[in-house]
Amino acid sequence: MKIALDCMSCIIKNYQKLLNLNHLSEAVKVDSMKQLLAFLASADFNQSPPALGREIHRMIRRTLGDSDPYRDIKVQYNQLILDMYADLHKKIVASKNPFYTALKLAVAGNAIDFGSQHQPDVMQILKSLEQITPAIDDSEYLQRDLKNARHLLYIGDNCGEIVFDKLFLENIAVPMRYFVVRGGPVVNDVTREDATAVGMEEVAKIISNGDDAPGVVWDSASTEFKNMYYKADVIIAKGQGNFEGLSHTPGNIYFLFIVKCDLIARKLGVQPGDFIIQRKVHNDS
Repeated sequence: MKIALDCMSCIIKNYQKLLNLNHLSEAVKVDSMKQLLAFLASADFNQSPPALGREIHRMIRRTLGDSDPYRDIKVQYNQLILDMYADLHKKIVASKNPFYTALKLAVAGNAIDFGSQHQPDVMQILKSLEQITPAIDDSEYLQRDLKNARHLLYIGDNCGEIVFDKLFLENIAVPMRYFVVRGGPVVNDVTREDATAVGMEEVAKIISNGDDAPGVVWDSASTEFKNMYYKADVIIAKGQGNFEGLSHTPGNIYFLFIVKCDLIARKLGVQPGDFIIQRKVHNDS
């Protein structure tokens, strides 16, 4: 997926939001915004949004002088959802369809995103989860494919959300499961350290995509990631950034996310805030 003109206003608003979240002087924020605008003026619009986002978030980290400015927030949200783990597990076990309940919880967890245009309230979503109907729902295909799969590649997204992913993985009986993390800190996206902190290795082998973009960028992904991608019978990609990065990449991919962008909503014919469980059409160009 290429960058659209509509992305520009969103990028600038999100960048300003990130600057305002930190204790920076007005002069520093103005200077950093000027750097962003200069960068965007010469940016390649043929690249994917995650590829552009990687450079923008590197700029933010340089401005802040911090290699992982969301470190505390990531720990906070991981612990917040871990504290709910036992109750969420009981909810899944007691449901009529544990697989589907765990799947919807995994999508609900995608609300925990500090780099998006629209940031839904995850606690409010959890309260109304049973009444939520995904706008696109290919869950039956996903369940069928998982029953016949030997290798699953599960591409993670955000901290906090990964606890829901762990609960979902507990309800998947694929023998070989691999959980993909970012190669370095970017916003509140999951790294190996974050995944280890929630015990992800109990349900899957953790591997890195080797990149610090907020979504998979195929050209800069690690060889380990690409090898497992080609080997996987089923690929689950969490979050809108992974959808933007992989929507035109061949493979048996299922995208799980909450729509947080007006452009993506129009592309899919849905509304911001909608749940998406979408099987990629294999002949996409």
